[in-house]
Amino acid sequence: MSALLFVLVFVGLGLGVLFLAMSGTRRRAAGPEMESKARGRRRLALAGFAVAFVLLAFGVPAAVIAAMEGRNSVPEAGITSLTASEESGRTLFGQHCKNCHTLKAASAVAAVGPNLDQLAPPKALVLDAIKNGRARGNGQMAAGLVEGKEAQDVASFVAKAVGKAGG
Repeated sequence: MSALLFVLVFVGLGLGVLFLAMSGTRRRAAGPEMESKARGRRRLALAGFAVAFVLLAFGVPAAVIAAMEGRNSVPEAGITSLTASEESGRTLFGQHCKNCHTLKAASAVAAVGPNLDQLAPPKALVLDAIKNGRARGNGQMAAGLVEGKEAQDVASFVAKAVGKAGG
């Protein structure tokens, strides 16, 4: 919806510029009355441009920020909502795991560790990997990167992100 509104604003601006360009008349030796009308039109066009500039420069970013704030879903990964624990796990994944693993729900793209979207590990496997670490030739995951409730949160988030929330 916001993308449509954004496009419509630019279409409106384009039509407005076209209208202003086409409505201009050639300057002839008209009297001061015609000159004052042209000056008024220029001022009106300048004011319209200033309002449009302010709306686009500040209004659009503010609307995008407002729409994203407080979002507890990850639509690009097909997750409709996250619990507080899973949201915490998402944040922790971004801090500790994002540099090595690929996970669409966390906007993580890395090639050191396994691609979790493809591997689709259940929660128990994620917890085991966090607790014991992993080593498989190409790299090594340290044991205990997060512990306790934080490890549970990360495992819950990863399991939900890959569609194994029940496991």
